[in-house]
Amino acid sequence: MTVIRRLKDLSTASAGETSPIVFRAKIFFFLVCLSLLSVDGWQAWKNRTEQLRDTENTMVNMARALAQHGDDTLKAADLILSGVIELMAADGLGEKMKPRLHELLKSRVAELPQLAGLFVLNADGYAVVDSNEVLFSNNVNDRNYFQYHRDHADLGPYVGPLVKNPAGAWRLTVSRRINNPDGSFSGVVVAAIDIDYFRNFYNTFNIGESGLIILGLNNGTLLVRRPFFDKYVGSDLRKVPIFRDYVTKNHDGTHIAPSTVDGKDKINAYRHFNQFPMFVAIALSKDEVLDGWMDDTMRHTAAILILILILAVLGNWLLSQIKLRLETEAKLVIAHDNLDQLNKHLQNLALEDGLTGLANRRHFDIVLSEEFARALRNRETLGLIMIDVDWFKQYNDIYGHRAGDDSLRRIADMIKEVPQRTGDLAARYGGEEMAVLLPQTTLESAAIIAERLRADIAALDIQHAASPLTIVTISVGVAVIRPSLPSDTPEQLVEEADRALYIAKAKGRNRVVRSDEGRTETTLS
Repeated sequence: MTVIRRLKDLSTASAGETSPIVFRAKIFFFLVCLSLLSVDGWQAWKNRTEQLRDTENTMVNMARALAQHGDDTLKAADLILSGVIELMAADGLGEKMKPRLHELLKSRVAELPQLAGLFVLNADGYAVVDSNEVLFSNNVNDRNYFQYHRDHADLGPYVGPLVKNPAGAWRLTVSRRINNPDGSFSGVVVAAIDIDYFRNFYNTFNIGESGLIILGLNNGTLLVRRPFFDKYVGSDLRKVPIFRDYVTKNHDGTHIAPSTVDGKDKINAYRHFNQFPMFVAIALSKDEVLDGWMDDTMRHTAAILILILILAVLGNWLLSQIKLRLETEAKLVIAHDNLDQLNKHLQNLALEDGLTGLANRRHFDIVLSEEFARALRNRETLGLIMIDVDWFKQYNDIYGHRAGDDSLRRIADMIKEVPQRTGDLAARYGGEEMAVLLPQTTLESAAIIAERLRADIAALDIQHAASPLTIVTISVGVAVIRPSLPSDTPEQLVEEADRALYIAKAKGRNRVVRSDEGRTETTLS
């Protein structure tokens, strides 16, 4: 009746006032709406962060792919140059050799789409043989790559700046020095790579309307830019922030910074080639990357607002219903609570030991069967600690059953602290015997737990005049089984633990004995 009276008080108010329950319902509705908006906002921000992180990861992979593509492109050309030098070193470059070498160069250009031409130049800068149908006649001794090889003894590959052929097409040169037998400068072998090869490849990537891909030399010379503008080819990047502050200082990386063109944030990724002095850089518009996220966020927010509106309508209707049916619902709640309490009480009587608060024997048997079946199914271990209070009958004889019950409760309180995981179970097995079931536990771990429990109970210092140790102690048997056959039964585990407990008591009590020790004792006896 007290609960009903209180619910009536909550549902009524003086004229012109809002009843307490209605006020609290409005507060609850406000908190629900605020929670929905907060969760939606947090989820939207999380999605934004993940979108940016996924984009950065994609750009890193893209930069790695572009750098590898560039490395492979130049390496293929350089391998041809190395082969030509080795062929000339072996067979010379006589008049008979030139037609053969011309056909070789011509076939290599036909095989590799990135090659625009291959040239063998003498020490004066004139072509001796090349891949063209008509031998290139211009002198190139004023070009960077030729002067570099003439002035440096390095025989490795050299990536020179861009050159424009007579037709106006841009070419990237990869070259190697040719030496005379005495080590003096004999000429240069050159591969001309068509810049359009890179440009066409870069056009296959989706980088949005404001995206950018740059291929450049490590000295800051721009080679290829997407979108392509002829005026940018060969321009100096040394004062561009991404090159100055990042590319020159790291092998690869990502960062977000405002664009020097439109001031909008760009997500940048860059990577140097592994084998050649070049780098590739990618920039995507942050706004374009987040376009999809913004659309999703707006849709989610609109859906949340609609949901809040629906909740408001339903909430108002529910409040009116609550006012009309409050007393009836209060009675039903009381009846339901009483029934729940009765059910819980009956369940506790059925599965809980009334004296110690531990699981009773029936509960133990049910859980043992379930955990044993799980262990058999999953090929896992199942541990059991069997506990017996030493000289407990004598304790009852001396101190009385009330003191005996008190000591059992104190011991049970210590045993209750052992289960730490789902599936662990502490139970009163019978009389002064108790048990702890430990799924997925090794024999060593179970023995350690048992020893700690034995020590903790001894530390309770419960006086026991009939015990040689003058205090209440326990004997413990520990067993672990890994069932593997359908014929294995839970009783085997109980028998193993009980046998170990028997040996612990036979050895003088107040000790822990493992089942493997028990088997040894049985064998020796």
